[in-house]
Amino acid sequence: MHEMSLMAGVFDVINKSIAPYPNAKVTKVILVVGALTNAVPDALQLAFEVFAKGSPVEGAVLEIQEVPLTLKCDECGWEGPVDIYQSVCPKCRSFNVGVIAGRELLIKSLEVETDGD
Repeated sequence: MHEMSLMAGVFDVINKSIAPYPNAKVTKVILVVGALTNAVPDALQLAFEVFAKGSPVEGAVLEIQEVPLTLKCDECGWEGPVDIYQSVCPKCRSFNVGVIAGRELLIKSLEVETDGD
């Protein structure tokens, strides 16, 4: 279950972000997850709850926004989502294709309450 190691990285970023605010309480995290991460949303949720326990993130809502794998052909200009990674353009059959979306794993938004200190 590599979702635990992915979430460890997410929590490193969260903890660094709230470090200047000692009484911060995270209320919501929006996480953008690309298809190529092969992360299972339910497993990410479980990992989030494990890491959040006893921390300023405990009780926060995790919203996962999934990004489909999207390719672009450098020959004909076709771009679009695909179900599985393929190295051939579905329009012109060129091998000159690249990934333009689907690799993401990032925190899009972090909602935090502070006591004003």
